[in-house]
Amino acid sequence: MPFRWVLEPALGLILFCVWLISGLALDIETALTLLFYCAAVSLSRVLPGVALGLISAAVLLDVASSSTLETPFRLIGLVAVLITVFGVAAHSGKVVRWLDFVAAILLGPAVAYLFTVRGQLKFPLFGPVIGGYYTSQGVGLLLMSLLLVVAFVACWFVGFLVARQRATGSMEGSSVLVWLASSGGTRVTDPEVESVGLVRRLTRTELAFDVAGAVAFAFSCLILDAVSIFGFGSDGGPRSGFLVMIAFALAIAVRRVSPAVALALAWLAAILQMTTGHSIQFSDIGVLIVLYATAAYGDRIVRWSGLISAGVGAFVAALYLTLTAALSQNYLNVLSSAIAQLALQFAFLFVVSITVLGLSWVLGLLMRTWRTARLSRRAQAEAELDRARAVEDVVVEQERTRIARDMHDVVAHSLAVVIAQADGARYARHTDPGSVDEALKIIASTARSALGDVRVLLAELRHAQPEGPQPSLEDLDRTIDQIRAAGLDVSFERVGDLSLLGSAQQIAAYRIVQEALTNALRHGDTATSASVVLAETSDENAGPGVTITVRNTMKPLSIDTPAGGTGALPRIGHGLPGMRERATLAGGSLSAGPTGDWFVVKAFLPAGATA
Repeated sequence: MPFRWVLEPALGLILFCVWLISGLALDIETALTLLFYCAAVSLSRVLPGVALGLISAAVLLDVASSSTLETPFRLIGLVAVLITVFGVAAHSGKVVRWLDFVAAILLGPAVAYLFTVRGQLKFPLFGPVIGGYYTSQGVGLLLMSLLLVVAFVACWFVGFLVARQRATGSMEGSSVLVWLASSGGTRVTDPEVESVGLVRRLTRTELAFDVAGAVAFAFSCLILDAVSIFGFGSDGGPRSGFLVMIAFALAIAVRRVSPAVALALAWLAAILQMTTGHSIQFSDIGVLIVLYATAAYGDRIVRWSGLISAGVGAFVAALYLTLTAALSQNYLNVLSSAIAQLALQFAFLFVVSITVLGLSWVLGLLMRTWRTARLSRRAQAEAELDRARAVEDVVVEQERTRIARDMHDVVAHSLAVVIAQADGARYARHTDPGSVDEALKIIASTARSALGDVRVLLAELRHAQPEGPQPSLEDLDRTIDQIRAAGLDVSFERVGDLSLLGSAQQIAAYRIVQEALTNALRHGDTATSASVVLAETSDENAGPGVTITVRNTMKPLSIDTPAGGTGALPRIGHGLPGMRERATLAGGSLSAGPTGDWFVVKAFLPAGATA
């Protein structure tokens, strides 16, 4: 519906029609006042500043009028003030909104004066006469002013929260109240908005539970407050008690959907209850439920508004109960002698009221704290789970990288040996046919060993643990024999105690030597011998360990020599980075590069416990 601005003019027109249909007095002053009331309602969305001025002018004209109007006309004016205060707060800018708040406080005593002194709502005449008015009239005016100020401020508060929610940009589809207020007026940009303060999203189950609870509450009130609601033996009549019960039930129904609206409804119900002369009844439990909801479910502003409401409500309730008790016992006829007793009674009622209302608010705050702590624990558990999954992913990725390095080492070494043996057998088959059989045996043995290693690596991919023995320093002799058989003479020397290396370090040492000799066979000068030295040593920082040194002669460079590996120019491949990463993961270090005519791979692996 793009024309929501017609809502307020329609409400103003309805108020005007009610005045015409009710057959109230028609004179110039009254008609002008009513037009101001209706115009303020009609312009509260599109021109909130003008509406605020019109509603103030309407109340001032009403106060200055010489005619005494009937109560229905006063009710029309009261409804107009409530709607205008809400509309201006919901659709105006910051300055006009706070002017509206001040006007809500100032209009309360003026409207109370219209209802009591100028209207038909009269209080008993007793007590001392001051300025031509009885003391009871002044007390009644004070109490009525306080109640109306609270009602106007409650409407302003709901409008303020509507403006806050519009500032968040999450208006559509939230609630009927927000939908009606979602267009027109000045857009609010409040940097201190912490969350949407008017409407909370509930599941259908939660919403159905709240509505069912409100219905059960209404039925309980019908049973327990039958005298007040139906007027059995009461002078107040059934209508006001029934309206009070309905207002409290509505507040309970929306207490979780919108704690702010529930708080405003509870205040309006309490004001209606006090202005119609009802005493404490079962439906007043709704106040406690609403205060609990403001602390448990409201945002920062609603939460602290609930606490302020508890204090103000305790004061108003104590004052109301004290005055009604004094009136019923004729204390005010002898006010001078009963003032101490009334003050003591007021203090006692205030302490009891603030304790009950404050306890409800505190219980809601404790529930909020418990719920926040539970959500924090859940979030912490989820974060720990995410961290564990991330660590697991890293471990898996590291394992895959290790397996890829092992696969590269096994395949590269085996293929290098197979290629060297096949080339040698092809060239020697005419001169030395017996060497062909020996080369084929070495090729078959190397391929068979490589196939076994690949199976072990594939098993590691399928399972958490490998299905076979891992290589160690004891297997270096077999690997070096394969390199020698492939055509590269290798000298191997062990110095010191090499058993101090753990299993992980031994696997790393084996793979480093295997990869270095494979590179020497593929890219180095096979005419000269290579050397492998494993020596026990000690590092200043890492402590005892084993130093691995592999040397081979590089091929002489020419224009026709392809660059690569340890035999010519260094190139980027899997061999050298893989060796360096293996040494790093084992806690050591590795360096590789040409030194004169030699290519030297030197690694240090620290001692470690055997797995």
